[in-house]
Amino acid sequence: MNLPNGLMVSHISSGETALLYRDIFAERCYMQHGITLSPGGTVFDVGANIGMSALFFHTECAGLTFHCFEPAPIPYTALSTNLQTHGIQGTATRCALSDYSGTGRLTYYPDSTVMSGFHADAASEAALTRSFLLRSGFDEEDVEDMLAGRHEVLEIECPVRTLSEVIAERGVTSIDLLKVDVEKSELEVLRGLGEADWPKVRQVVAEVHDLDGTLKAFTSLLEKHGFGVAVEQDALLAETEIYEVFAVRKAGEAG
Repeated sequence: MNLPNGLMVSHISSGETALLYRDIFAERCYMQHGITLSPGGTVFDVGANIGMSALFFHTECAGLTFHCFEPAPIPYTALSTNLQTHGIQGTATRCALSDYSGTGRLTYYPDSTVMSGFHADAASEAALTRSFLLRSGFDEEDVEDMLAGRHEVLEIECPVRTLSEVIAERGVTSIDLLKVDVEKSELEVLRGLGEADWPKVRQVVAEVHDLDGTLKAFTSLLEKHGFGVAVEQDALLAETEIYEVFAVRKAGEAG
């Protein structure tokens, strides 16, 4: 698929990829509230899907090194292809990150891959998708056509690691940007970061689902470790539980 900026990507759904392009490239959803990139930096992309965010960061700033994590096999294959096609320096790993090490069962939606996760709820996610599409400007008939047949659900077993395990194994000394988009598992990702590794993280940007106080717990954990935190909600997601969190380590704070 050719993106509007002329780049070609391996993808799964053209509609899903178009929405990702709008959010990541056109609206620059990650580059807000002081988030910056510097040549030579290291990016951890947790919940990388097909690699659209990694591709954006790569085109935004040359010389970055990526550690990309995607548990679902089909998006992982596209991710690996896109890293290779565009000469993106780094590693794609087919695993999830959480607060434990072992295996997990991922609920995978073949027709809506970005909604896949460990805490899936098909009914609520279908309602969310419908609301999002309507607010994006599609009419009722178009939305119904796009959602028709989106009932296939697969259960996939996948490896699960913690951030600190990966950091230790790969000898990572700094993470300039930790990007997290893991459909309700974002707090678990942070809890997989040991105390000794928190000072290695300079910035965090994450999609957070505010269920049972998750947003407060997520931002409090960041603040505890020396980050200034900003929270926003996309107008298209108003009245939902989905928020974007931006965190930058305060000057002089060691974590």
